[in-house]
Parts: sequence; C-alpha cells; structure tokens
Amino acid sequence: METVKRGKPRFMGGDALYILLIISNPRMLRHMKGVAEAARMRRHRVTVFFNEESVKLLLDRVNLSDLRAEMLACITACEYSGIRQEDIVEGARVTSLAEVVTLMQECDRTLFMG
Repeated sequence: METVKRGKPRFMGGDALYILLIISNPRMLRHMKGVAEAARMRRHRVTVFFNEESVKLLLDRVNLSDLRAEMLACITACEYSGIRQEDIVEGARVTSLAEVVTLMQECDRTLFMG
C-alpha cells in the first residue's frame, strides 16, 4: 500500500487559489465556515456568496464576525426577504447574479454548498 506524504499545500501555478463558496441553506453555516477557515489557513482567497434563504445569515453579526472572507448577498434573495444593504453585517455587500457569474469565471474553484 502506498503512503501519501503530507507537506506544504500544493497550489495551482505556485500561487494561492481563489475559492468561491456559494451557500443557499442556512443550515450549512457551520460547514461553510469550516471550509472557509481551512482555505484561509492555507492562504487561499475566499469569497462567500449567500443566496436563497442563506441571505438571512447576513443579519447575524455574531455568527459571521469571525468569517474572514469577502461576503456577497444575492440582490434577488435580499429583496424577496426584505433585507436591505444597511441591514447586513459590516463588510458584506448586496450584488447581482451577473457578478457571481463573473466571479465563477475568475476563480480557481467554485463550491456549491446546499
């Protein structure tokens, strides 16, 4: 049986990766935070896009205070939920699906989290 050697993380092209996490279900908060923290510990750049019901998580300053990632909220989901830019956590911003498509083209990895 072959042994896998663990060492420094491997990056594409020798650089850190740009990872886009897309979260739809608020129940995935713990998992999303775990993935984001693991990626940040490896010096990857992380952006989290909150859509559907997960935009309500952006109202919770306590649970997101330690999330060290760019946070984006779906404008359509925010409008549907009655959430305004001034309601969400500091540092997060409301954006469009068009920007998310652009981010998907620019990033190295996109992970959809339920």
